Amino acid sequence: MDLPLTKTDFDRYERSVSLLQEVVAQINKDFRLQGFDVEFSGEGETAYQELTNQLKPVIEYMLEHQAETFWNLVYGIDLSERKVKEILFGNDLETDAIHELTDLILKRELQKVVIRHYYSGKQLP
Repeated sequence: MDLPLTKTDFDRYERSVSLLQEVVAQINKDFRLQGFDVEFSGEGETAYQELTNQLKPVIEYMLEHQAETFWNLVYGIDLSERKVKEILFGNDLETDAIHELTDLILKRELQKVVIRHYYSGKQLP
């Protein structure tokens, strides 16, 4: 079951250092199979952008050189295949597909952390 998260929720959670530390752990768990680890400085104001900047080149590399690995990651993270294909193969030439995919992955990883908090009864920031 997915917990509905609004844009306001995401905006708030993206600035929470404690949640983002858990997101980093979740990303490392999911990406470690691909031989990649994310490092986190702990700077709250720039943390989400920092994660985006680290993931974008990895996503781009996987798409160009390891397509099967990329799709395994998509399934492992439990992303909507339809959304991923829409981003990759949509007709909008103005779209930065790598950025959108990175954002989609980060939001899904954040959602997993928030859901874990919610169902364990932990207080969310």
